[in-house]
Amino acid sequence: MTDDSEGLRVERMAAEESALFRLTGYLDLSTVDLLKTTVGPACGGGQEVVLDLSGLSFCDSTGVGALVWLYRRAAAGQGRLVAYAPRKTVREVLRISGVDRIIPVRAATGG
Repeated sequence: MTDDSEGLRVERMAAEESALFRLTGYLDLSTVDLLKTTVGPACGGGQEVVLDLSGLSFCDSTGVGALVWLYRRAAAGQGRLVAYAPRKTVREVLRISGVDRIIPVRAATGG
């Protein structure tokens, strides 16, 4: 499934043991609803949900709040939310906000 909305693309990818979503573009006030409606249902299913952030070029405080919302939804459903391969700028936002202390952030593997 692919959705586009004012600068954010959320694409569900094939994955064997988790729900994998690739985010591309901007995560801000104008795009958080797309993220919540697309990824939110998977977070309630008791599984691991991985957000591939390698294509996300911007995340503001509203985007951080949406990630925390997804995290809480996953935890309430006995699942887990993981952020994968954020770019340096997005990784810094997660670090500065403290979100990286509650949502595991995995670095890209390989070269």
